[in-house]
Amino acid sequence: MVAAAIADPRSLAHARKVLTELRLKGQERLHFKSERDSRRREICSALMKLEVRVHVYNAATLTPKRGRPRCLEMLVADLAELQASRLVLEQDDSTMKADRRVLYEAVGKHGIREQLTYHHLRAKQEPMLWIPDAVAWCLAKGGEWPARVRPLVTKTVDVR
Repeated sequence: MVAAAIADPRSLAHARKVLTELRLKGQERLHFKSERDSRRREICSALMKLEVRVHVYNAATLTPKRGRPRCLEMLVADLAELQASRLVLEQDDSTMKADRRVLYEAVGKHGIREQLTYHHLRAKQEPMLWIPDAVAWCLAKGGEWPARVRPLVTKTVDVR
């Protein structure tokens, strides 16, 4: 599953400030798998107040080696349609080289090489990465959690 937080650039400073203020003392970042349930509920409530939406690309029927590239291809297609200017992916050294290859091809295919820049950053470097982490965790966890983030999810794509 790939989840992407989408925000107007004018709302980024406020969103980053809110997210950063949600960190507990000593935390470099919010990471849902490491939070207590009460904190998860608090964070979900705060996310609902941000001017952000999330697109989810679910490739559960595919292997990770095939699923992630397909998710990224579909994400780039959506970003082209939205006329997005910047994509930031959470840096995972094991996928970064393959990601760059997929992104280069997809950006070229959609004719947005001059429009869309893409970067890999560590989650502690970009608070906006904490949003898709939270949403993906909630959707995968089940129980009460999907309902807590469902209002943020404006697009869900089953990737095949």
